[in-house]
Amino acid sequence: MRAKLKQKAAIKTDVFRERGRDSSRLEQLSDGVFALAITLLLISSKIPETAEELISFTGDILAFALSTLVLILIWYQHYLYFLRFGLKDNRTIALNTFLLLVVLFYVYPLKFVISFLLLYFGYLLLMLFGVEFEQEGFHTLVTSVSSWATLPTIMIIYSAGYFSLMLALGLLYRHALHQKAALALSALEQWKTTKVMYQFFIQASVAILSIMISLI
Repeated sequence: MRAKLKQKAAIKTDVFRERGRDSSRLEQLSDGVFALAITLLLISSKIPETAEELISFTGDILAFALSTLVLILIWYQHYLYFLRFGLKDNRTIALNTFLLLVVLFYVYPLKFVISFLLLYFGYLLLMLFGVEFEQEGFHTLVTSVSSWATLPTIMIIYSAGYFSLMLALGLLYRHALHQKAALALSALEQWKTTKVMYQFFIQASVAILSIMISLI
């Protein structure tokens, strides 16, 4: 997928000169980790053994699809970074390793939160349209997962994962900006790099704010 995107990128006009058109072993390793993360999303679902479990598994497909979409969006930002700068130095390897570790850890909290929200809003829609459903299941969902006692912990775990991802991406762009002389970044490229870097840092700050609210 990365190779096909790079072929199409050659046709499009972009602010950045494409310094990383040839995929490195670092990128290939990263692609393998992202593929493993998506695989973990799928195998985290229990194999259905009865008709009821099959129906439940079918409902789990949407949570899997949305979680995969989030991972693909992160992967795409990773792809853009290496296409634009093509860095392979020790600092890049360290930050990339940190990013990949967070991605692997982020898999289960990500799917947990998305599955919970889908179930929660699904129950709310049933209530809104007056459709009968199992009240005990909704009560269990609300009291065991979204109670005031556990909700802050869930938000802290999720926000910490999001903060780590945005921080890693922001630091990668910060490192690229420090290598502007070696990369021969134009004034426009430097401006765009700075803009993207601050976008990631702002998103990391939002996650920090969420953690602080949860702690309070």
